[in-house]
Amino acid sequence: MRFATARSPKLQLWIDHFDRVVGHGPRVVNSVASGLDECIVVWHLVSANNRMLARSANLYERFEDAQKDALAASGSTASREIVLTSHQRRGEYGWYSTLDGEVEMICARWYGTERDRRNAIELAELSLFSSQLGAGARPIDPEVHRGHHEHVTQ
Repeated sequence: MRFATARSPKLQLWIDHFDRVVGHGPRVVNSVASGLDECIVVWHLVSANNRMLARSANLYERFEDAQKDALAASGSTASREIVLTSHQRRGEYGWYSTLDGEVEMICARWYGTERDRRNAIELAELSLFSSQLGAGARPIDPEVHRGHHEHVTQ
């Protein structure tokens, strides 16, 4: 998924979710100190019916870097550690995975029960193992959603 700028309100929601799940904000990979007007790319693990199962733990300034990380995650045979978390105020359950001590991916959403969280982890792990990388990135441009239908090329 490609956010039009680092100032995108939808990106801020993504960062807020990451912060609540992991306890700190995500890192930007291969940052070239390009400023807030550059696009930001993330990857998602989605099911066959297009439901999001997990999200990348990093933000990328280049599509190629996000693609490389997604391929590495799906092709990794290393043992992931699953870290269980909870939303203190709402009593909901989440998770994230680490690989070699680094946060690799996080839950797509909070879950109402421990059982739902366990099922989500199992589905994400199975899906990651059999995943195939989709071509291109879906743009998230706030101007398009406000009725300014500009053509976005990738």
